[in-house]
Amino acid sequence: MAIDAPGNHCQYGRIGKWVCPFRAPTPPPERCYPMTTAPIPLSRTRPRDGALTPGKLGPVSVRNRIFSSAHQTSLVENHVPTDDLRAYHEERARGGIGMVFLEATAVHPSGLLTAKTLGGYLPEIVEPLSAVAAAVHRHGAKMLVQLFHGGREQIASAPKAPALAPSAVPSTRFHVEPRAMDDDDIRELIAGYALSARNMADAGLDGVEISASHAYLPAQFIAPRSNLRTDQYGGDLRNRLRFLLEIVAEVRANIREDMALGIRIALDEISPGAMCYDECAEVSTILAREAGIDFLSFVVGDSATYQGSTFIAPRAASMPHSILERMNGIRERIDGSVSIMATTRITDLEEADTAVAGGALDFVGMTRAHIADPHLIRKAGTGEEGIPCIGCNVGCIGHYHAGLPIACVMNIATGREASQSQPARLELSTATNSVAIIGAGPAGMAAAVSAAQHGRRVTVFEGREMIGGQLRMAGVAPEQQSVWKAWRVWAERSIEENGIEVRLGEQPTAAVLAGFDSVIAATGARPYRDAAIWAATTQRKLLDAWQVLDDPQLVNGPVLIADWGGDPTGLDCAELLLGLGRRVYYSYAGPSPVEQVHQYQRNGYLARLDVDEMTMLPHLELAAGTDELVLRNVFSGRIREIPPEIKTIVASHGRVPLTPAGAADMAGRNKVIGDALGPRGLEEAMLEGSRAGANAPWP
Repeated sequence: MAIDAPGNHCQYGRIGKWVCPFRAPTPPPERCYPMTTAPIPLSRTRPRDGALTPGKLGPVSVRNRIFSSAHQTSLVENHVPTDDLRAYHEERARGGIGMVFLEATAVHPSGLLTAKTLGGYLPEIVEPLSAVAAAVHRHGAKMLVQLFHGGREQIASAPKAPALAPSAVPSTRFHVEPRAMDDDDIRELIAGYALSARNMADAGLDGVEISASHAYLPAQFIAPRSNLRTDQYGGDLRNRLRFLLEIVAEVRANIREDMALGIRIALDEISPGAMCYDECAEVSTILAREAGIDFLSFVVGDSATYQGSTFIAPRAASMPHSILERMNGIRERIDGSVSIMATTRITDLEEADTAVAGGALDFVGMTRAHIADPHLIRKAGTGEEGIPCIGCNVGCIGHYHAGLPIACVMNIATGREASQSQPARLELSTATNSVAIIGAGPAGMAAAVSAAQHGRRVTVFEGREMIGGQLRMAGVAPEQQSVWKAWRVWAERSIEENGIEVRLGEQPTAAVLAGFDSVIAATGARPYRDAAIWAATTQRKLLDAWQVLDDPQLVNGPVLIADWGGDPTGLDCAELLLGLGRRVYYSYAGPSPVEQVHQYQRNGYLARLDVDEMTMLPHLELAAGTDELVLRNVFSGRIREIPPEIKTIVASHGRVPLTPAGAADMAGRNKVIGDALGPRGLEEAMLEGSRAGANAPWP
C-alpha cells in the first residue's frame, strides 16, 4: 500500500466505528484500527503489579511506575535551569512521583527552540542541573532528561539560526526552509549529543531519553517524506535509522553505567503522508532489538503538520481517549526487549494502574495530571482527593506557546513553587471570618474554595439554578464539554469537602451582605450588544451568542453567525448548531476565525467545522446599513448584503463586565474579581478567585 494513500492514515476522529481523517464512505483498509466507546482490553500476556509498585528502568530502580514526561516550563534563563525549575520538579518529587524527565534539552545551538530552551551542550549547565537532580533525589524520585534537536521544526524568534534537516524539505506548519545536512553537520550534531550526555552524567542524572518523536530531527531522518537522501543516511529504513542509531551509540558511550537510556518515539504520527501505526511499530521493533536501549517511550502526533500537532497535547474533543487505548499489541511486537512507556492524555490514576497491571506497558506518563497536582501519588496513598487536570491547555502548553512560565488554572502554585505553597484544607473548626461570594462561576468558586481552605466561613450566592457561570453555558458545545464536566466535578466535590454553603437562585440584598465580614463580587459579564446593530431594522431574528448556547432551539436556519473573532464563543455556537442540523454561514471580523484561540484547540475547531453545511465568510463584520443589517469587510470597508436565505443572525461580539448590584454600599469590605473586573479568560478568573479567597478579609 502507498504510504500517502488517504485510507492509510489513522487519527482519533470517528467514522462509524472506524478512525480515519479522510471521512471515507466505507471502512478503510484493515491496518486502521477500530474505535470503541470502552477501552480496548489490555494485554494479559505479562501480568504484573500495578502503577504504584516499584519498577526497573534498565539499571535504575524506581519507586513506582508513574512519571512526568519531558515538557517545556519556560523556567529557564540563559539556557540553564533556574531556582524556579528546581522548585517545580522538587515539588513533584515530594509528592511521590516515581521519576521526572527534564524538558527538551538542546544538544547544539541550532537546536534551541526558544530563548527558554535548556542547552545541554553548555558547560555551565552542570552545576544548576546538579542542584535540580539533588532536590529530586532528596525526596526519593529519579530524574532523567530528554536530549533534543528539532531540525527543521524551528519556532525561535529572529535572528534565527539556519535550520538543519536531512533534506531541504520545508516544514508545512512552521514554514521553515532548512538546508540539507552534509557529513560535517551530521558529525557535529552527533558530537553535540555526546557532549550533552556527558554533561547530564556529570550532573548526577539517572538517565537520558533521546527525542525521536513528533517529527523532530531524528524522526525526520526516519520518515520518507522528510528524508530524500541517496547516501548511507537515506533510502531504505535501515539507512534512515542510521543517524539515530549513531546518536544512541555515542550517548551510551558518554553516560554512566548506572544510567538508563531510551528513545521517545511515535506510536502514530496521525497526519497525511506521515508514519502510521504499522510503520512506527516496525521502527520501534528494530530499535528495541538492535539499539541497545533500556526503554521506549511512546507518544502520538507530529510537529510538522497542523493536523498532527493537535495530538502533541490534545484536548478531549480532538482525542477522546488516552494513548493507552492504542497500546494493545505493542508489547507483543517488541517482544519484551525493553521497558515500555507511554504518555498522552492520561490523567486518571486508576486507568494508569489498570494498564500496568494488565501488562500493556511498564511505566505511565501522567504529565498534565502532575502539572495540576504534584501530590497526586501521595494523596492516592492517603485517600485524599487530588486537584484534577480539566484538559483546558491554558496554563501548560498555552503558556509555553506564549513564552510564559508554566502554570495551571486549577492550581495557583504551579510554576510558582518557590514562593507559593500547595493548596491545603484547614480543619473546618478553625473558621473565623465570614465571607459572602456573589457568583458561582469559575472566579466565584475558586474564591470560595480558597477562602474555605484558609479557615473562612463561606456562603456563595448564585442567581441561576446551577453553578458554573459562563463555563456551564459553554459546556453544551462539543469543544468545551469535557472541560466543563471535569471542572463541575471538582467544584461540587470542593463544596462538600470544605463545608461551603451555596444558595442557588438567590441574589443577596445589601442587608444580607451586611452580615458578612467581607464580600467578593464575582458576578461575571454579559454579552456586548452594539447599539446601532440592535436598533437596526431587520426582517431576521437577531440573537446574541449566549442566547444560542442557553437555548439553541431559538435558532431558525439557515443561520449567520457574526463573530468578532476574539474568543471561541462563535465557534462553539457554530459547532452546536451544525450538530442540530442547521445550515451555518460564519462571518468573522479578522484575518482568521480562530485568531485568539490556542493553536491545538484551533486545529480541532477547523477540522470539525470543515463540513459542507458550513460556509466561511472571511473578514466580514456585522454592521447597520441604511435599510437593513449588512456585512462590511474590516480591511477594505466594502459592503455586501447578507445572504438572502438567512433566517437568524447570531451576534458574537464580546463581553462587558456585569457590575455587582450595591457595589457602592460594600465599599471597604468588597473585592471585585474575574470578568466583573474586566472580561478575560478562565485562567484569570481562577487565579484572581484563589488569591481573593486566601486574602479575605482585607485590611
